[in-house]
Formats: sequence, structure tokens, C-alpha cells
Amino acid sequence: MEKKLFQPLSLGPREARNRLIFGSHTTNLARHHLLSEQHGDYYASRAEGGVGSIVLEEHSVHPSDFSYEAALFGYLPATPAALARVSARIRAAGALTLVQLNHNGQQGASDHHQRELWAPSPVPDVATREVPKAMELEDIRAVIAGFALVAQHAVRGECDGVELQVADRSLLRQFLSPLTNQRNDAYGGSLENRLRFLQETIEAVASVLRGSYILGVRLCVDELAPWAGLTPEQGVEIARRLAETGRVHYLTVTMGSILSTHLFPFHASMHVAPGYAVELAAAVKEAVSIPVFAAGRIMDAEQAEAIVASGRADGVEMIRPLIADPNLPRLAEAGQSERVRPCLACNQGCQVRGLLNAALSCNVNPDVLHPWPAAPSSLAGSTTTTTSFPSRSSADRPSALSEAFVVVGAGPAGLEAARTAALRGRRVILFERESEPGGAVALAARAPGRADLRRIIDYLVGECQRLGVELQTGRAVSATWLLEQHPGAVLVATGARAGQGLLPIPGHDLPHVLDVRRILRGERANGAGRRAVVVDETASHGLLSTVELLVNEGWQVEIVTEDWYVGRDLVATHDLPAWLGRVLPHGLVMTPHTSVVRIEPGQVIVRDRFALAERALPADMVVLGVYEQPDQDLYLALKGRLARLRRAGDCVAPRRIEQAIAEGRQAGLWA
Repeated sequence: MEKKLFQPLSLGPREARNRLIFGSHTTNLARHHLLSEQHGDYYASRAEGGVGSIVLEEHSVHPSDFSYEAALFGYLPATPAALARVSARIRAAGALTLVQLNHNGQQGASDHHQRELWAPSPVPDVATREVPKAMELEDIRAVIAGFALVAQHAVRGECDGVELQVADRSLLRQFLSPLTNQRNDAYGGSLENRLRFLQETIEAVASVLRGSYILGVRLCVDELAPWAGLTPEQGVEIARRLAETGRVHYLTVTMGSILSTHLFPFHASMHVAPGYAVELAAAVKEAVSIPVFAAGRIMDAEQAEAIVASGRADGVEMIRPLIADPNLPRLAEAGQSERVRPCLACNQGCQVRGLLNAALSCNVNPDVLHPWPAAPSSLAGSTTTTTSFPSRSSADRPSALSEAFVVVGAGPAGLEAARTAALRGRRVILFERESEPGGAVALAARAPGRADLRRIIDYLVGECQRLGVELQTGRAVSATWLLEQHPGAVLVATGARAGQGLLPIPGHDLPHVLDVRRILRGERANGAGRRAVVVDETASHGLLSTVELLVNEGWQVEIVTEDWYVGRDLVATHDLPAWLGRVLPHGLVMTPHTSVVRIEPGQVIVRDRFALAERALPADMVVLGVYEQPDQDLYLALKGRLARLRRAGDCVAPRRIEQAIAEGRQAGLWA
């Protein structure tokens, strides 16, 4: 039976080949504020992967909106030609092309154009604290004209239509919401007045499209601020009124406001329930007769199919899963979902809208911007026989490795290297000293809410199994043994080991002092006491999830850091508010700008960096959340003694999954 997800869907005057839409998101790939050749490569690969429709990165409609350094200015005269170059590649691969039109309003930034922000009212954005200018009537007319102009550019660029951003970072949403619209003129007050700006914009855009192009709306239906913002009841009513205009051809339903940006559909991390906004889409679908797309951490085709098949939505918006694997639609439709490289919702390489202006990347996919010609996407129809992993004892070891690519360490770097080399036809033998593969990632997945990390290990192990990689777990190999085997090439991917900190703390070797890895393995300090002091040197997700594990177990935890606040690394991934909400009710004590002087039996001596006075914190257990060190002994023992030797991942330098997998890919191509 054909899956409903892969059935065609009419969007006004056009038809999408399936019900998956690749939503708009920041890539930082623009050149001179126009779509670039890299954009073309990026979107074309998703179209070739089988998605039905693609919404291009937002195009700003007016010079008053310059929200990030690599923003696309849709009003530039060169925009139609840039759009045409990209849309031609998407169209050639069978997908529809839509252009998202937006003005960020109060959620913009003044850093780049050094002028005031525009908004319905002088209500500051909670993120920047900047007070915007209340738009005058001529400002409103200018922005509406800007929406119409960029819609015209989309038509001239041979796109299939446009999408109005009325959700996250949207001036149009800010006019709809009593949370941000405090006007007392024709554009404020009643719902009818607050709708006026959006309705006038829709009319202006529709007059350009003339019914021959798609007009979609990405709509926030619940701002999660019931005391002042849009509630689900208001949101559904707005959706009904927009559909009744006859101008709008589809709605994508989201939730979130200036007070809950961590829940915007492109931001919700692995700690947020998958499909958290689906029921909002279902409520809208009951009220309108146009197609409705569900959004909000929809992570795989099986989940998407269940949503569509149950009638809760007509289609599904995906972003991060299609960054992680552009071939998700094609593989899922072919019944090969197990071969889809999974998104972890880790919010690391894909969250690029900030001061660094880094280009889009992905923790699990090294091919985001530079697809590898021999990547597994080209093997979707492969008939390779699935083989089992031989679990060899030392007596069953291969007698000769001279023709093999030997990988030592089955963490993400070693697994990706083995997979890549096997795809290229190499015989690969993979040794892992632990009883199971996965390295530090498998260990990190044991922490609360972090189980999704296991998905990338399961995927890589499954691919290695399918490709016939020989994995030997529980097998530590020595330099002497390897040299005796005369291997053809060796990759050392032995990961990292616990360190003592940048400056070793006196008392770090006392028996009640443990590191994060030991905690995640289940070790605890002996004794009846339940007071723990966590020394935070890294502000990392791994450490902070360990803190959550301990407070959940009933430990009285105090976390000490030299940073100005606890949880620095959780800010960029939009995890900090939710983490605080989970740990503070357990009585977690956070002690910032404080140094650890020494550890003693039963206590930790600390010093505030400003007050300078020392004090003692009671501690039945101390957890060192300090920087790890590369486990490079094997590599150094082999260096200069093998003709072909390389290392990858944390044994080079302890970093993130992204670097480990990228280096594993490079090593697999080198093998």
C-alpha cells in the first residue's frame, strides 16, 4: 500500500510530488546578499533526495530589516536572476520552489545597518532588550510594497510561489499578537485591526501572483504566552479567516513567541518531545479547507507518515532531518528508512544565526555543503547483502592484515571511517576495546534526555554491518601486535580520556572524586552522604546532563564554575531555559565566578573571583567536569613505524561529534 506521505498534494495552482516540505532556515551561504552557487548545490541535493517542496531561505522585503550579516535582500534588482539559477536546479530535480518573504521587525538586529528596528509598538525583544520604533503609516505602506516587490521577483525568478513568514522572527506575527502590538489605531486593538497588516500584505502579494503561483503562510497559532499573546483559540480563528480569503493556498502551523524561541520549529532540541505542535496543526485542519502542514521536531518519515495518515495534517515540514540526510524521502519511500542518517536535534552545526556568521553544517552529516559523489545516496537501490558482524575471539583473529584498512576505535570517527572505506570497496577491520561500539557518544546517551545521541551510533553500526565491515568488540590491540600484522593502512580513533583540568586541582585524586565518564557508567562515591559538588570547567552538554542525572537521583548538587553563569554552552543550542526548568526544582545550587582552590575529604575549598575570601563547601562526592585529553598513546607508538598511519576524532583533540565524523570521512577516503 502506497504511503500517504508520498502521494501528490495540490497547493493552489501547483502540485507537489509528495507531502514533505523542506522549511526555510538560515544557511549563511549568501554572497552580496543574494543566493549563491552554494545555495544551488545545497537545495538541489535536497530536491534530488526526493522532497516535494523547498522553501528557500528568507528574503528580507525592506531595507529596514537587516537581521544577520549574510541576510538575503529580496528587494535587490539582481534577486530574480539569483532565484532563477537556484530554482532551475530544484525544478530539474522535480521539487517545487517557494521563496519565504519576511521582515523580522522587533526581532531583528541593528548591528549591521545601524538604524532603528521597526515594530508595531515600542516593545523590546526579550533577547536583545532593544526598543524598536513604532511604525508610522508610511512605514507600514512601504513594507507592504516591499512584500509585493519581492513576490514579483519570485515570479520573475521562475519560482512556484512564496511563503509569508508569520511565525518566528516575524513582523507580521508581531502585528497579530497583543503581546507585541499595543497600538490604538486601525492596526491595533481588536483582532480585526491586528489582522489588517497581514491581510493587506496578502492582498498585495496575491495581486502580483494573480492566482498562477502558490501563496503559503507559515503561521504561529500559539505564542505560549496566554496572559497576552496569541492563544490556540485565537490562532485557529486567524487561520480560518486567512483561508476564507481564498488567497492562501496552504498553512504551516507552528508555536512560540519572543518568550519561547527555544520552541521555534528549527530550534527545539532533543529534550523537547517530537511532534510537539502536531495537535495545533490538527486543530487548524479541522477549521480550514486548504492544506495544512504540521511542523515542530518531526524527525523521520515514519513519524511524518503517522501524522498524515491519521488526518492530523495534510503534509509535514522538515528542516533538520533533511539537513542530516537529504535522501530521507527517497530512502523512506523505497522502504530503506534504516539507511537514513538520523538527525539528533543537537542544535549545534545547524544553528548559525549569530555573531560568528558560520556557514551551515551538521554534527552527523559531513556532506551538507560538499556532497561526496560516492555517498550512500547513490546506493539507495543497492542490492548489497546484509552481513552479520563477526564477533571474533583472539584465537579467531585474521592471520594477515596486509590488504586491510585497520581502524582502532569504534566511536563516531572510527565508524564513519570504516563505513566510508567499505563503500569504496576496501576490506575493513574495526577493533573496539569496549564491549560495545559508540565511544563517548554511547556513554553520553545514558544521560537524561540524551538517548537520541544513540541514533547516530546505531545508524553507523548498521551501515558498517550492511557493508561487511569486520567489527571485533572487547578487543584492545597493542602497537606491537599491529606492527607484527603488517597492515595496509591504520587509522587510530581511540578517542579521549578523562583529564585533571587545565590546572590540576590539589586533591583531584582523592577516592571520592570522580569524572563525568565514571558517573555516566554508574559509579558513585562510597558512603551514606548525598552532597555533591560539581566542578564545571567546560560548560558542556555532557557535564550539565550529568548534573541533571545526579539531581534526579536525589543528590544535593552544587555546581561551581569560573564562568559568569552556569550553562554557557546551552545558550547556542536553545537548551538553557528548559534545562533550568528541569534542575532548579531539585534544589540545584549554582555558584558562578568561583574558583576551586583544593579538594579535601568531605569538602571543597573555593574562592569567589571578586570577593577573594575562601570558604568550604560540604561534599560527599566531587565530580570533575573538566577538559579531557586525547588518548594518543597507540598513535604515538606507531608513528614513524608504519608507512600508512593516520588518526581522527578525539584522539587528535577532544571536540564534537561533527569533527569526529568529518575526520572519519576524510580518513575513509584516504584509506
